[in-house]
Amino acid sequence: MRLWSWVLRLGLLSAALGCGLAERPRRARRDPRAGRPPRPAAGPATCATRAARGRRASPPPPPPPPPPGGAWEAVRVPRRRQQREARGAAEEPSPPSRALYFSGRGEQLRLRADLELPRDAFTLQVWLRAEGGQRSPAVITGLYDKCSYTSRDRGWVVGIHTVSDQGNRDPRYFFSLKTDRARQVTTINAHRSYLPGQWVHLAATYDGRLMKLYVNGAQVATSGDQVGALFSPLTQKCKVLMLGGSTLNHNYRGYVERFSLWKVARTQREVLQDMAVHGLHPPLPQLLLQENWDNLKHAWSPMKDGSLPQVELSGAHGFLLDTNLEPPLCGQTLCDNPEVIASYNQLPRFRRPKVVRYRVVNLHEDGRGQPTVSRQQIDFQHRQLAEAFKHYNISWELEVLEVSNSSLRRRLILANCDISKIGDENCDPECNHTLTGHDGGDCRHLRHPAFTKKQQNGLCDMDCNYERFNFDGGECCDPDITDVTKTCFDPDSPHRAYLDVNELKNILRLDGSTHLNIFFANSSEEELAGVATWPWDKEALMHLGGIVLNPSFYGIPGHTHTMIHEIGHSLGLYHIFRGISEIQSCSDPCMETEPSFETGDLCSDTNPAPKHKLCSDPGPGNDTCGFHSFFNTPYNNFMSYADDDCTDSFTPNQVARMHCYLDLVYQSWQPSRKPAPIALAPQIVGHTTDSVTLEWFPPIDGRFFERELGSACDLCLEGRILVQYAFNASSPMPCGPSGHWSPREAEGHPDVEQPCKSSVRTWSPNSAVNPHTVPPACPEPQGCYLELEFHYPLVPESLTIWVTFVSTDWDSSGAVNDIKLLTIRGKNISLGPQNVFCDVPLTIKLWDVGEEVYGIQIYTLDEHLEIDAAMLTSIADSPLCLECKPLQYKVVRDPPFQVDVASTLHINRRFIDTDLALGSVYHYQVITIAGSEESEPSPVTIYIHGNGYCGDGIIQKSQGEECDDMNKINGDGCSLFCRQEVSFNCIDEPSRCYFHDGDGVCEEFEQKTSIKDCGVYTPQGFLDQWASNASVSHQDQQCPGWVVIGQPAASQVSPAGDDISCSHALPSGLPTSKAWTWPLTTPLAEQKPGAS
Repeated sequence: MRLWSWVLRLGLLSAALGCGLAERPRRARRDPRAGRPPRPAAGPATCATRAARGRRASPPPPPPPPPPGGAWEAVRVPRRRQQREARGAAEEPSPPSRALYFSGRGEQLRLRADLELPRDAFTLQVWLRAEGGQRSPAVITGLYDKCSYTSRDRGWVVGIHTVSDQGNRDPRYFFSLKTDRARQVTTINAHRSYLPGQWVHLAATYDGRLMKLYVNGAQVATSGDQVGALFSPLTQKCKVLMLGGSTLNHNYRGYVERFSLWKVARTQREVLQDMAVHGLHPPLPQLLLQENWDNLKHAWSPMKDGSLPQVELSGAHGFLLDTNLEPPLCGQTLCDNPEVIASYNQLPRFRRPKVVRYRVVNLHEDGRGQPTVSRQQIDFQHRQLAEAFKHYNISWELEVLEVSNSSLRRRLILANCDISKIGDENCDPECNHTLTGHDGGDCRHLRHPAFTKKQQNGLCDMDCNYERFNFDGGECCDPDITDVTKTCFDPDSPHRAYLDVNELKNILRLDGSTHLNIFFANSSEEELAGVATWPWDKEALMHLGGIVLNPSFYGIPGHTHTMIHEIGHSLGLYHIFRGISEIQSCSDPCMETEPSFETGDLCSDTNPAPKHKLCSDPGPGNDTCGFHSFFNTPYNNFMSYADDDCTDSFTPNQVARMHCYLDLVYQSWQPSRKPAPIALAPQIVGHTTDSVTLEWFPPIDGRFFERELGSACDLCLEGRILVQYAFNASSPMPCGPSGHWSPREAEGHPDVEQPCKSSVRTWSPNSAVNPHTVPPACPEPQGCYLELEFHYPLVPESLTIWVTFVSTDWDSSGAVNDIKLLTIRGKNISLGPQNVFCDVPLTIKLWDVGEEVYGIQIYTLDEHLEIDAAMLTSIADSPLCLECKPLQYKVVRDPPFQVDVASTLHINRRFIDTDLALGSVYHYQVITIAGSEESEPSPVTIYIHGNGYCGDGIIQKSQGEECDDMNKINGDGCSLFCRQEVSFNCIDEPSRCYFHDGDGVCEEFEQKTSIKDCGVYTPQGFLDQWASNASVSHQDQQCPGWVVIGQPAASQVSPAGDDISCSHALPSGLPTSKAWTWPLTTPLAEQKPGAS
């Protein structure tokens, strides 16, 4: 490698002497990370993604499609429990109660009622809905000592703070307590980051010995470090109870609904019972205080110079069914959720025939000569495509778009080359093509040219046609001198002989929401056969989506399965070797050890396999992460890398995934107007002696209104609330040549896969900043800003922004120093500085804006800050949604309803059946209706009137129930499907669940799995030895080698770049970007029982 580098530089030097040209300033070396190609900049001083638009005199363009994979909730959008429409004959949800809204700006309340605050034991319970982005710590409520100036942490606090050393990530609910006698405070944290926009029940208890924290009734943390009374009776008058913040301005942002304080430590069973009470609790001697905010000023007063929080109506207790389903850790969308995909696997009606439109884009000369592919190729490939999919109820409707454009046809279309890498002094194989000048000369052995004086001679001298000499001073890109389609290699020239495939897509701008577009492009040395857009990508239904194929392979016998393979990707299929050959490390949670819906390719009928091109199982020696042999591998699957004469099928699970994604994302590719089905069975949420109450999930595509061409109805949610992402982004900051971190990355739905890590899928001011620049890139007071526009101006109710990376120089505050709303009347409304977390979106409630907003500007002083996306949400009953026709739902029962029951057709997702007989069996399904079209019926719910069901508090093991906590909520230890959640244990009936991993108690069922509670597991009859001495060749003073002695102090697998403590020793100065740390589980040698 060093010899090659030396020879290359020697060749460059000799060529320089020959051409006699002044050297062009060299381009800075760039990190060759994958990213989207750049869009043309709007001008030399700014970086924009599309031409600037004038004031909104003309109607806006059609809206973008809903986010791929968004379904019931927009992709990665926090759950918003709005007031639901409750029309028709079904029962309306419970009436809204009152709630306080704290904006985080000086609205702390102090209890002024003459109450004797509990000092021996207490329970605090509160319903709340926190905004995303808080000052850490944010105090929801707390007991403080106003007389102590030496200790500000006496008392107790419930709030939100970050548990990461970085300071702006992993924010969790916490409960801290310090008695007057204690030396230090004790803090216990919830088991996971809090979810903004979700109503949550928090309870904190202390009985003089144990602190406990409950989230939605589940015990998530406990500690016995504090003992005794909170304070002495003599200091009673010094104690003050605060709500919404502290005297140090650690203020909370969000809603607080019911609030109660008890003089005893309530048990978990009592906490669960309290959760179920809607309204005020019956008076009890132990109940010291309860609030529903009917008379706020009676018991509470603001702090000095403060103000009262806003009192609003709350829809916290509307529907009982939690519809926020999460994909598995290795998944992306609802089609990856095991419950959803099980319906598509088990129900043939969900896989009934579908017709899908696709469009082949064929470039040729102006005289219709020299087509990229022939008609024979197109027809042959179409026949092969139809034959491959006909067994799976998917047929394809072909459209051929003939584009007559000699300029485009004569250019090389590059499929996988980042044009900014051409001429960057690194040989990039994907750019090594004759029409790129072999990567701008980077991949050439340059010889001494025949003539020494060739500059500005009116000729294109190919010996000098490379980056270092400005591509022969520009003469090889002058159309008056040479045929630029063969000689122009300069990536900055508009006449260059090549285009990136996305530049071609931007020129053609074909609608991607009506057809799957097929483009043709080349790769260096014809290595790349095809590239597809995933259904969850931002571009899936845009002009930048589609499939790119190599024309050399298209429609050629022996290569036709390439298109089938790429269509599989477009319909949501991974490679069958994803879980073995495409994992990041041997501790990757997606590693597949056995077929599974949750790891690998997310299909349980494809055995784990490594990347393999032969038509057989891989032989011994293909060892990956300890796997020495693989049997019954699906080498004949279309999603393998075997040749056409081997691949011949998809598995049933793969077919189910494709049909799911056709319903979830690609309904607009299908001529049928049939609405998407409800993918899960209706759920029983309550019953009485003579009735049963059903609720159900929205249709899988997340639509609540009928599709209407050119309208905003696709963006409207229940309550006629319009939700839209930014579609046009610009910034005064220049764009880098690669297009990474450009404004366009902040358009559309959020797509960063690992928040808190730098990602090219975001906008950042640092994208084109010279690292040697001395002044700050974003100087005070204004800093840098990103401007985002939305399709539809609207009166907003809230704003959501995904800030996914903040440099370590900033904590949660200060990085975003202002946000401005841009109104159609020309106003700029400043929202001021904001506190942000990199792994929780920032949500801002917009008060009394009163006029339509079309865009926002986000200001930052942090040049490394990264913004992924922004979403604007309208107030209820948005004018843009008023004319939309809501989807209707028909409840179907076997035995059928009486003819006079009119409530089987309505728009509310709740239904009460009162036509029941004790002991009778009833089958319920729900059908979605759009106009005259009906969806396929949902899966069936079977109910025997008088018997139990999931959610009644009694575990029916015969029905597969593992727990039953009397609710239909996920995340509380017992899922809405009555299955125990990971790291929880549930006991009793109704189930009481607790987070056991790390609770300090080693229970029998976790001896092999919990290092935190039980240490490293040693099988009976074996003896572990740990290193007793260590010597190292490299070490850092902060992380010395001795930390590896003894048992591991860290029990968590983590990338080496993520907040590594000195529980792990790493060599000083060595690269860590690909280093991983995990407990060593491989034995040094097999030992007999009892050996040491």
